[in-house]
Amino acid sequence: MKHQFRIIILGEKETRLLSRILLIFNRKNIKTDHINVSSKNEDEPISNIQYVIDLRCKEEQLLKIKKSIEKLIGIIHVYYYKLEEKIQKKTYGEKWIYH
Repeated sequence: MKHQFRIIILGEKETRLLSRILLIFNRKNIKTDHINVSSKNEDEPISNIQYVIDLRCKEEQLLKIKKSIEKLIGIIHVYYYKLEEKIQKKTYGEKWIYH
């Protein structure tokens, strides 16, 4: 059964690191829902970049992807967690019902 996960990757500021990460997802036929890239200090010559990627896959696939990403040069740390399902809101009159 597929679940929604968020992978957070801490890497060195290196060119083409994101493309190498996304290439791993492409090889495993996994599509990403959301990608966010952020850097703390852009002024420093050596700084770290954080990649946040949301995807939907099986946990076994995610563990294989995590191991593949950790092998890349420039990766400092990779961790993930399972996202909770979104609360759906429906209105009936003035009452909110949460599913």
